Amino acid sequence: MNADDILVRVRRLDQLLRGLEREIPYVEKAGDPVHVEYREYLTALRKGLVGVENALETSAKETQPIMR
Repeated sequence: MNADDILVRVRRLDQLLRGLEREIPYVEKAGDPVHVEYREYLTALRKGLVGVENALETSAKETQPIMR
């Protein structure tokens, strides 16, 4: 995997991150916190957000030695 491949990955992850960041407030506003499905969906979105953030961090660290 070269630097270009990693940069493409970072762009895709960034798009996914922005989508999750938009979805979470929408669900919080529109959803019903009493329903189990709502809470599970919101929890999954938040976990996904953390996972994508971690993947972006790892990818950024991965590009540093390649870019030098």
